[in-house]
Amino acid sequence: MKNMARLFILTGILFLVTGMAFGLYMAEGEDVRFIPVHAHLNLLGFVLMFLFGLAYQIWPKMQEGLLCRIHYFLHVVGVIVSMLALYVILQDPVANGETLGPVATGAAAMTLVGVLIFAFLFSTRAND
Repeated sequence: MKNMARLFILTGILFLVTGMAFGLYMAEGEDVRFIPVHAHLNLLGFVLMFLFGLAYQIWPKMQEGLLCRIHYFLHVVGVIVSMLALYVILQDPVANGETLGPVATGAAAMTLVGVLIFAFLFSTRAND
């Protein structure tokens, strides 16, 4: 993909819509168990994706090559899988925590690796 900055921002907007809609769903049902999912969708999904997109737009050399695409894949998959796992865990922590805890942790680790790739790209290519 030629313009990864735009893809990051558009995906971030999708996460924002999803997070806000989920917040409305929680508010209507008066069920606050899932606030961590709502918050992480907005913060990891929207805020970080939007900031990544802005950085890739400001420093286009960061988008060159495969690492930017790997960052995108790891972040998106990591957020989606970890939020789905967290949602199921929060429904019944005793029954679901032991099985899905490692899934959520692995997905969060994917997200972290993506952030480390971003840090590497920024530190090596955002110098103009």
